Amino acid sequence: PTSLDIQLLHLCGPGGADRLDWLTGCDPDRDDTAWRTWVDETVVSWAACLLADRALTIRAHQNHAATDHHSTGLQRLIDPGTHDTEAGALLRHPDLLEPIATLHRPQLIELLHAEAAGTP
Repeated sequence: PTSLDIQLLHLCGPGGADRLDWLTGCDPDRDDTAWRTWVDETVVSWAACLLADRALTIRAHQNHAATDHHSTGLQRLIDPGTHDTEAGALLRHPDLLEPIATLHRPQLIELLHAEAAGTP
């Protein structure tokens, strides 16, 4: 990373996992928390939204595929294989996802609608 990258990270970087821990009832070992400061709550919330809502994931995939940065990464969320389905059953449970997905769902939906409409 450049020095500008580092400055931007300090200015608008991830907020850490504290609120996520509180919402999920997690009480992490305080001796092993340095990496938790790098958790981006918005990214975690958006991931929860995509895990919980196939229609939203399809919209995100369509928007992403229309960019120069497209990949097949979201395809597994849209059409999970047997192993993904079995492994993700608890991860996709609404009682676990909803408190996290609710945090930043409106911003994700607004962003996806704006990108679909072609606005910056």
